[in-house]
Amino acid sequence: MSEKRELQAAADAAVLAAGYELANDSSDYMDTAAVREAQRNGYHSDANGVLQLNTVSSGSDGTVLAVTLTQDANTFFSQIVFTNPIRVSAYAEAHISGVTGNFCILALEELQDDSLSTFGAVNVEAPSCGLAVNSNSPEALTLSGNSSVEVGTVRVVGDYDTQGGSVNFIYSDLQTGTAPLDDPYADLEVPDDGPCDENNLKVNSSTYLTPGRYCGGLDISGTNDIELDPGVYIIDGGDLKITGGGTITGDDVTIILTGDGNDYAQVDISGNRDIELYATDSGDYSGVVFYQDRNSPYSKNAENKIVGTSRISLNGAVYFPNQGVRFGGNSEFIGQTEPCTRLIARTVTLAGNPAIGNNCQGYDVEDIGTPTVRLIK
Repeated sequence: MSEKRELQAAADAAVLAAGYELANDSSDYMDTAAVREAQRNGYHSDANGVLQLNTVSSGSDGTVLAVTLTQDANTFFSQIVFTNPIRVSAYAEAHISGVTGNFCILALEELQDDSLSTFGAVNVEAPSCGLAVNSNSPEALTLSGNSSVEVGTVRVVGDYDTQGGSVNFIYSDLQTGTAPLDDPYADLEVPDDGPCDENNLKVNSSTYLTPGRYCGGLDISGTNDIELDPGVYIIDGGDLKITGGGTITGDDVTIILTGDGNDYAQVDISGNRDIELYATDSGDYSGVVFYQDRNSPYSKNAENKIVGTSRISLNGAVYFPNQGVRFGGNSEFIGQTEPCTRLIARTVTLAGNPAIGNNCQGYDVEDIGTPTVRLIK
């Protein structure tokens, strides 16, 4: 009985270890992890031990893994009575589900203050959206000014601070001192270099733009209506600068900001222009509406701006892994009926009335959070 209890602990540890490898897309290492943790917890392969790892079921609600351990018991004095080896066994199951947590915003910066912050008068009403901050600073999340922020779960590696008596901070759950969350787009790469389709293009009248490589930036100004045809737009050096009035719309669109040396593209959106973009739903950049090259120069003050005094609705992932983003606008939706937001950047500053929502059914976006692995048997 003692040997069996010890072996049960080993089986539990083994199936959990295999489950975490599966949850983190490392299924090739499940067997290795299971054996390692089983041996750490009392399993002896040299005692004629056998470890079996099986998939019990797999479906939309997750995967169930099972580990069965069998080995010879160390019988001490009972060897006098029992001449044949006594086998003991243990069985354990674990349920592995995908990323949990309805996080809409993730600030990746690990050290500095104000990794996620507000600027000026801010109104965020997105109770279905969580906020996650990876900085371990005691002021990793700061809300200041005349800010009203209503969100779901708030998860901060360090701590948060409200500055001023006019801040209204409402949340369903607040967690500080947590582990950082993984970057769900850490493996996403920019396209290979290619020829320029446009050079230093300036647009000041209504038109259609087509996918391709825009070298030296893209400058849209004036009062006009711009429609982006479906596809991938690569801004190679320079800036994507959008000012003026009118509209910019695009369905099935990804905008990639890249470059080389010290000339990496940034985005600078301001003015009084309605902007409504929906991410592409196929290919390598499915679910991504903005993606800045992770090789873009890092500095504390490197910030991309997606702000304005009119409605800005971005449906999909907005991804600036090595620089900051200031995100605002004057939305009438405020997270109630749309959009689908996955805002991931080194630092995030919220301004105005940003459109933030977790209405992502039908969008191929990566979720922000942690996978769940639990022992069920």
